[in-house]
Amino acid sequence: MSRRTIGLLIAALAAAPLPASAQKCRMDAADRAWLEQALLQWHATETGVLELASMPLPQVIAIDADCTYALPAGDFAAMTAEPHGEMVKLPDGAEAPLGPIAFASGEGGYFAMSLPSVWRAAGVTGEGGLERLMTGVLLHEMMHVRQTALANAALAGAMAAAGISDDELTDDVVQERFFGDADYVAAYEAERDMLFAAAAAPGDAQARTLAVEALGLMRARRARWFAGDNAPFAAIDDVFLTMEGMGQLLIYRYLRSPEGGAVSEAEAIEDVRRGRRWWSQDHGFALLLVVDRLLSDWQQRAFREPDWRAERLLAAAVEAR
Repeated sequence: MSRRTIGLLIAALAAAPLPASAQKCRMDAADRAWLEQALLQWHATETGVLELASMPLPQVIAIDADCTYALPAGDFAAMTAEPHGEMVKLPDGAEAPLGPIAFASGEGGYFAMSLPSVWRAAGVTGEGGLERLMTGVLLHEMMHVRQTALANAALAGAMAAAGISDDELTDDVVQERFFGDADYVAAYEAERDMLFAAAAAPGDAQARTLAVEALGLMRARRARWFAGDNAPFAAIDDVFLTMEGMGQLLIYRYLRSPEGGAVSEAEAIEDVRRGRRWWSQDHGFALLLVVDRLLSDWQQRAFREPDWRAERLLAAAVEAR
């Protein structure tokens, strides 16, 4: 779902020969090793953090400087490859410029990501290493693969009511509509900061008190700005805060794990918040940190039931004991 390029291991298997049609293409051993471990990390996260039954991977599209590799259901043994130029052709007919990209496509049922060699050539770096950053990005985007069906169902009516076409819809649509309203920006920032304060509170009682305040700020913001012609934005906001928040939470949980470097809580939060430019990611991350702390069974609700999204999850978190 994300349109952005996001600038943020399990031994490698021997590279299998590619079909004769793609003899000019051979994935670099280091790139392949990263992709293999990152997909394994997704399966571990899918079952361990999200408590979901493991599902087959979508088609994985991996891109290096010369070739585009297609892995049906993530299967390296069935991998095919085709050379590309400055533009990379994707399974649904779309094209993307060669460079650091990562996104999930609900329409084509695929996940596309350029390989570490491409990110490194573009000068992308990350605390703890580029590959660690990229694994976090992959986890975030793969989360969206699991969310697509319910997200589309939840968004369809709101998009129509708001007059937003498929081409216009992005996870930044609320930001794009309201960033020029200084009062809205102040309200959003106060709500976001209250959620981060709740997540960082020394005890659960204090965290819950702050989260109650944040929930009140959320409801007041929506009552004031998401009314009349803007009423559909309440549902849109709810969907994208949940989707992006869950994606960011997966990066955080990965960084806190031994596989991700077991970094400190404060350092992991700062790494995930790098840039802080995109509202749905930063705000959603703050909300899901609180939900993850206070609502032990949130995984059984979020994006499994149509109405269990940001506001309802936060309300359940402040009521949980």
